[in-house]
Amino acid sequence: MNRSIQLFAAAAVLSLGCNSLVVAQNDAVRGIYESSANIATNMDGVHGFAAPPASFDPLTASDEALATYGFPPHPDKSAEPAAYAQWAHAVTTAKKRWNGTLRARPFHNTPMKTAKSPAGFSAPSGSNTPSVGNSYNWSGAVNTNTVTKYGLSSVYYVFSEFNVPVAQQAFNGSGGTICDGGWDITAIWNGIDGFSGAGGGDVLQGGVDSAYYCAGSTKGPFYSSWIEWFPAGSIYEFGVNPGDDIYVETWSTSSTQGYVYIADLTTQISATYGLTAPSGTQLVGNSAEFIVERPCCRGSNLYPLANYVGNFWSYSGDYNFRHVLSFPGSTAPTTWLLGMLDDAGDQVISVPNGVTNWDLKQGLTPAGLGGKYSIFFQDQNCAHDGGCTP
Repeated sequence: MNRSIQLFAAAAVLSLGCNSLVVAQNDAVRGIYESSANIATNMDGVHGFAAPPASFDPLTASDEALATYGFPPHPDKSAEPAAYAQWAHAVTTAKKRWNGTLRARPFHNTPMKTAKSPAGFSAPSGSNTPSVGNSYNWSGAVNTNTVTKYGLSSVYYVFSEFNVPVAQQAFNGSGGTICDGGWDITAIWNGIDGFSGAGGGDVLQGGVDSAYYCAGSTKGPFYSSWIEWFPAGSIYEFGVNPGDDIYVETWSTSSTQGYVYIADLTTQISATYGLTAPSGTQLVGNSAEFIVERPCCRGSNLYPLANYVGNFWSYSGDYNFRHVLSFPGSTAPTTWLLGMLDDAGDQVISVPNGVTNWDLKQGLTPAGLGGKYSIFFQDQNCAHDGGCTP
């Protein structure tokens, strides 16, 4: 089947229940993303876009022109003016398109590893409250839906803005830090699929690493942006710095074609890559994630979480193909707030705002730390003091 017939068939399917003019336009844009991500890279299944000409203005360009040069989809300017303003700030600030050599990332992220709640933990009850759970590798917020097959109700794209935290090994209680003999890592990202409660086995994602290595006299931090479509390998892009302001948008045009746009708004660098689904993998679009993670693997365990202290996400959300917006501050039970546990499963070591049962050790009121679109993360217990060594 040739490409024009494929696109026509897709438009016919998607037109059910939708305005045909909007669907035709969206289908055309999706086709342009797919055909324009045609610059081969040194990594299989990863392709770049041509850089826009110097005179290109993303704020006045059509959606088709934006797709040609790999700019991410944007929120509706009239319906969501604040989200659109954030997107506009990102695409106009990060003027330098990065096209360096991609590198294999020696760490990799995985779908959520569910953990039982530790002793003494109780989830909030009552109406108008999000669901609460625990995981060995994820902390953060996850918006879920009930779809089982990629379609109009699937998550289409996820957007976030957050800072790169300083990476340290855990505090030693006397004004210094410990040295646990290897890497401690905090991976910060947004993505689609991978929440075990929604049945996802893949994750399309992009974000940054804040990591610290200490073994004997060899020590130092490491910071970089990365992209991944699990279960394929994870890939480093350009370096970032602690304190940098990062905008990430992850989206798809089909169940087997995804994209990640990462912009460092402090250094004015951005990169967009198209990723082809790993063999045998298809997106479902049944969860959107806003996550602080400790990746895999140090021996048979996950890496210890770096002592990142705090991480603020200023404005985040996700859309499905019906252009319905969801946000991490939702109080619907389909939104999950996750605490991260240590390997033993007896300490909560990283938490988002919003659940009073997680002891933040600082007397802060969780309701005052975030909002409808924002998230505040903190590490605690062994990740903060003493070290979560395997």
